[in-house]
Amino acid sequence: MSPPSIAHSVVEPSGRSKGIAGAVIVLYAAISMVPLVWIFLTAFKSPPDSIAYPPKIVFKPTLDGYCNLFTTISRQTEDYIASLPPATNVCDRIARARNMVVAGPSNFVPRFFNSLVIAFGSTALSVLLGVTAAYAFSRFRVRGKDDLLFFILSTRMMPPIAVAIPIYLMYRELGLSDTRLGMILLYTAVNVSLAVWLLKGLMDEIPRE
Repeated sequence: MSPPSIAHSVVEPSGRSKGIAGAVIVLYAAISMVPLVWIFLTAFKSPPDSIAYPPKIVFKPTLDGYCNLFTTISRQTEDYIASLPPATNVCDRIARARNMVVAGPSNFVPRFFNSLVIAFGSTALSVLLGVTAAYAFSRFRVRGKDDLLFFILSTRMMPPIAVAIPIYLMYRELGLSDTRLGMILLYTAVNVSLAVWLLKGLMDEIPRE
C-alpha cells in the first residue's frame, strides 16, 4: 500500500516573476554593498577628504590612512627634515610632505593580535560553558528550570557601569588587570548567558533519541 500523498498548491513561477525577483535581489545586494564600498574608498582618502561635507566621491587616492595606522609619525622642523637622507618608502615621503617623520612602527599589530586572542578565547569558553549548561537544561529535569534560565538571562540586563568598579578592584587584587586572561574571563561572563539561551533553543529543536 503506497503512502498517502500530500497535495501542495505550489504554482510554478512564470519567467517574468523570476526576472522581477532576480532584479529585486540584485538591487538589494547592490544597495547592501554601498556602505562596504564607501568604507573601502574612505581608506584611500586624505584626512580632509574623509571628513569633507558634502562627501567627496571623486578624490585623489592616497595611502595616508594606512601609513597612520601602521607607523608612528612625529612633527619635526624643516631644517631637521632637510638633514635626513632621502625617503626610502611611501610612508616616509607622505610624512615628510607634511613636515613629519616616521618614528617607528605603531602598536596596531600587537593590539590587533591581542583582540584576536581575546575574541577567540572568550568565544570558545562561552560556547563550551553554554553547551554544557544548555544540554543540561534541555535534556534533564531541572527543578526551577524557568527561574534559573530567567536569572541567567537577567545578568545581561545589568548596566555594565554598575559592576565596572567592583570588577576593576577585584582584578587589581588578583593581578588580572590589563591581561588577556582577565579580558577573556570578563567577556565570557558577559556572553555566556546569551550562549546558554541560544544553544538551549537549538537543542530543543533536535529530536531526542
